[in-house]
Amino acid sequence: MESQIANFHAALDKRPVSGQQWLMLLLLVFLLVTDGYDAQVISYVVPVLVQEWNMPAAAFGPVFSANLFGLTLGALLVSPLGDRIGIRRVLLACVALYACLTVSMVLATNIEVLMAMRFVCGLGMGAAMPSTMALMAEYSPPRLRTVMVTMAACGYSLGGVLGGFIAAAVMDTHGWQAVFVAGGITPLLLLPFLFKYLPDSLSHLFADAPPYARLLKITRRFMPDWEVPPPAPANPQAKVPSSSLPVVNLFRNGWARPTLFIWGTFLASLVLTYFYLSWLPVLLKQSGMSLNAANITTSLFLLSGVTGAVIMSYLADKLQNKTRVLAIMLAGAAVATICIGRSQGHADLLVAFVLLAGFCIIGGQLMLNSFTSSFYPSYARATGIGWAMGIGRFGSIMAPMLGSLLLSLNTPTEQIFYLFVVPAVVAMVLIIQVRKPRDEPPAQPPVPTREPLGSR
Repeated sequence: MESQIANFHAALDKRPVSGQQWLMLLLLVFLLVTDGYDAQVISYVVPVLVQEWNMPAAAFGPVFSANLFGLTLGALLVSPLGDRIGIRRVLLACVALYACLTVSMVLATNIEVLMAMRFVCGLGMGAAMPSTMALMAEYSPPRLRTVMVTMAACGYSLGGVLGGFIAAAVMDTHGWQAVFVAGGITPLLLLPFLFKYLPDSLSHLFADAPPYARLLKITRRFMPDWEVPPPAPANPQAKVPSSSLPVVNLFRNGWARPTLFIWGTFLASLVLTYFYLSWLPVLLKQSGMSLNAANITTSLFLLSGVTGAVIMSYLADKLQNKTRVLAIMLAGAAVATICIGRSQGHADLLVAFVLLAGFCIIGGQLMLNSFTSSFYPSYARATGIGWAMGIGRFGSIMAPMLGSLLLSLNTPTEQIFYLFVVPAVVAMVLIIQVRKPRDEPPAQPPVPTREPLGSR
C-alpha cells in the first residue's frame, strides 16, 4: 500500500496544482477559520457574562480549563481515529459536533452548563485541526506540501482574529448569543460542501480490494488519466507497519526517537507561543504603551505570524531538510524575545521586535504543524500530528500559569522575556535532531505510473 500511495504522490507532483486541490485547500481554510473562531469566541463573551450573570471573572476559570482539557483530549484520543476509520469521517463528525455545541451555548444559563458544553465542544475542535492538516498533506503535491498545509493551518489564526471583530460588531446590538450563533451556523452551512468535496484518506482508499472503485472516483477528480498501480509483492520478512492501538505506530520501526523529539519541540514551542498570546498585551502596557496600542500590536503579532508561515513554508518546500528552516525560525524567536526585553520604554523598537517575534513564533508554530502532518507515513499521519498537538497543549496550559506566577512575584518585564528565551532555544535544539528512520522507504519510489496511451 505504501508504494501505491508513494506512486500517487509522485504522479501528483508531476502535474500542476489542479482546481480540485485548490478547492480542497479553500474548504479546509474555511473549516479552520470556523475552528479558530469557535476556540477563541468564549474569551470575547465572558466579559459580558460577568456583568449579565453578576459573577466575578475568576469564576469563569473552570470554563477555560474545561475547554483546554477538551482540546487536549480531542487531539490525543479523537484525531487518531482517523487512521482507523478514515480522516474524512472523523473530520465531518468533529465539525458537526463543535458547530452544534456552539449554537447550543445560547441556551446556557449557568457556569456548569457552559463548562460542560465547552468541554464537549473542545473534543471536536481539538481533533479538527490535526485531521485537517493530515488530509491536506495527503492530497498536496510533495513539492508544495509544506506551503499548502501551512496555508490551511493559517485559517485557525485568522479565525481567532476574526472573532474579535465579529464580537465587537454584533454584541452591542444583538447580544452575546449572536456571537455563538454566528460561530455555529457558519460551519453547519459549510458541512454539506465538506461532505461533497472532501476525499477520504489514501490509506483507507487503497485498503479496498481491486478494482478500487472509491479510489478511482476520487483520483479522477485530481488526475483523470492516472491508473492505480498494482500493489508491491508481499515481503514475508517486512515489518508489519500498523498496530491496533494507533499511538503504538509512533514508536515502532525506528519512529520512537523522532517522535519524542517532535513532542518535546511542540511542548516547548507552545509554552513560548501561549506566553505571548496570553500576556503580550499586559506586558506591552507595562512597557509604556496605551491599552489600544498594545491590543493593536498584539493583532499585528498574529498577522505577522501568518505572513511568516506562508513565506517561510514556501522556502522550506525548496529544501529537503525542512528542520533547518524550523530551527532558524526558532532561533529568530529567541533573538526577538531578547530584543523585546531590552527595548522596554522604546515603543517603536518594541513594535518592530514584536512583529519579528510574531513572524518567527506564530509562523514557526504553523510550519511545525505542517511539517509534522506530512512527517509520518500515511498509516500514522493523523495520529502523529494529533498526539504532537495534544502533548503541546500541556505547554499551552502551563504558559499562562507561569506568566501569572512571574507577574505575581513582581518580576521585571525585561526579565520575564529573558526567561521565555529558554523554551525557544530548547525547541530549536530538539527540532534539529528530528530525522526519519533510516530504513524508511523513500517518499517517491521509482514505480512507473501506468497511464493510458495517448494521454500525453
